[in-house]
Amino acid sequence: MTRRWSLRTLALTAVLAALLLPLLALGGGLVGTVALNAGMVSLAEDEVAAAERAVARLVTERWDELGGPAFAAELGELQSRWSFALEVRGLDDRVRYASPSVADGRLVSSGFRLEPTQRVRLLQRNGEPLGLLVLWVWPQAALSGVGAAARVGFGLALASLLALLVGVLVWTGRAVLRPLRALEAATRAVAEGDLDFALPRSRVQELDALGQAFTAMRDRLQAALERQAALQEERRQLIAAIGHDLRTPLSSVRAFAEGLRDGLAREPAKAAHYADVILRKTAEVERLVEDLFQFSRLELPETRAALREVDLAAFLKATLGAFGAQAEQKGVVLAAEGPDLTARLDPALLGRALDNLIANALRHTPPGGQIRLTWGRHGGEVCIAVADTGEGIPPEELPHLFTPMHRPDRSRSRRSGGAGLGLAIAARIAALHGGRITCESRVGEGTTFTLILPAAPLP
Repeated sequence: MTRRWSLRTLALTAVLAALLLPLLALGGGLVGTVALNAGMVSLAEDEVAAAERAVARLVTERWDELGGPAFAAELGELQSRWSFALEVRGLDDRVRYASPSVADGRLVSSGFRLEPTQRVRLLQRNGEPLGLLVLWVWPQAALSGVGAAARVGFGLALASLLALLVGVLVWTGRAVLRPLRALEAATRAVAEGDLDFALPRSRVQELDALGQAFTAMRDRLQAALERQAALQEERRQLIAAIGHDLRTPLSSVRAFAEGLRDGLAREPAKAAHYADVILRKTAEVERLVEDLFQFSRLELPETRAALREVDLAAFLKATLGAFGAQAEQKGVVLAAEGPDLTARLDPALLGRALDNLIANALRHTPPGGQIRLTWGRHGGEVCIAVADTGEGIPPEELPHLFTPMHRPDRSRSRRSGGAGLGLAIAARIAALHGGRITCESRVGEGTTFTLILPAAPLP
């Protein structure tokens, strides 16, 4: 599992690194300097010994002239070759000569960062002791080594900082800049209508969350575009179907009206037949226009159901009773059964949905059949079922029943006057009540549509 870091953690780490790593690099350089310094001092022993011999010989030879001009001149020549300070004491422990940087046998200020090598030597002349020489020597080889060590230490520190900077830049490019560039490119792609892109994961938590949110937005936008395309195709098919369904009855109305105008129906019975056809076709057009108007109104976002408490049993019995004459004329038995209960619903809307379901059942139930309207409460839901003993619906048609202008058998529905919007209207009305509609059907046995509404009032 890839570990991801937050921007706060990265910022704190960067601050600590900026503070500590230069110090560590400098410390490493100093350690290297000291180590190289020690090595160079040990390598300069020969130079220290040579300086000691030369100074001891000069002091011995000029013992009686210490501090005089000849001694100072020769001492200056030696100091041009070596860096040293000295103190000379007699046998009585009195200081005979001391360099300016020496006081009371101690080196007061060396002027060098490197500690000198101290040598103490008893001076003798002709086998007789003269005094004591204390010599502090800074070998040139060691001093050069100190400079080299300092340069090496500084170089190591600089190399460490450069390596750290390169590492930070590479990591930042991979973890921060790369996802940001990909996000910028994805933004331009979305602006151009291209949703075919993939964003890399980032090890920075905030950037990774931003990329995932952008990907989720792309998926939702793509789904919305696909849904919009499907709706546009659905509207196109709806308009085509409405145009076809309007053209058929209007063509009949026009044909029979022209027949009346041209005197083709001189006999009263034939004229009455023509007028009856015109009336029936006009009723089909009115029914289609009414369904289309109702469907369009229900599709408006501001449409809401006006819920109120209703005596459900009385309301359903009255709704079914309105179809009594049509059912008797066709020879279909109507039956209603359910308990006494109340429910919150919009009577006008739900009445329209039930009218569509009952009319649909009546159209497809043959003489001698039965339509049953039943209701009841099941848990937190109220179920209203319209069952018929008609020819049923093929299983492959069931998923498309509530699609506008879809009819299982177009020729049969056209003959029976179905417009293909009744079930879509019923489904939309159920949704406005916070419910749904289902269908169960067996070919040759019948169909049951069930409206399922919440028993509790909607918020």
